[in-house]
Amino acid sequence: MRDKLKGIIIAGAAVAALAVGGATIAIAQGGGEEPAGSAEAEEAGDNDSAASEAREAASGAGADDAAQAALDEVGGGKVLEVEHGDDGESGFEVEIERPDGSYVEVNLDESGQVTSTGGDD
Repeated sequence: MRDKLKGIIIAGAAVAALAVGGATIAIAQGGGEEPAGSAEAEEAGDNDSAASEAREAASGAGADDAAQAALDEVGGGKVLEVEHGDDGESGFEVEIERPDGSYVEVNLDESGQVTSTGGDD
């Protein structure tokens, strides 16, 4: 009976080793990239997104003035982020969480004048 149990354990270990080896080979042949839904791929996407947001983030006196102008425009709330304008536009985009829990994005030109206000996508 012990020999049979030992054989089952060895066979199970061999199958597990082959599965791990096969997955490693598949990843290596895929150019080292993780499958689209894997945790590693999602983490890499998060890192790219974070780097992109860091490049867009605005700081300094102009950003502070834009945040205050946006808060004044919507009647208060909490500034979540201040970014340079999208699509090559100058100015700022300010994302605000209102006291009621809704979100709004306020766009301002370079001089700090509000150009548009709308729900945040």
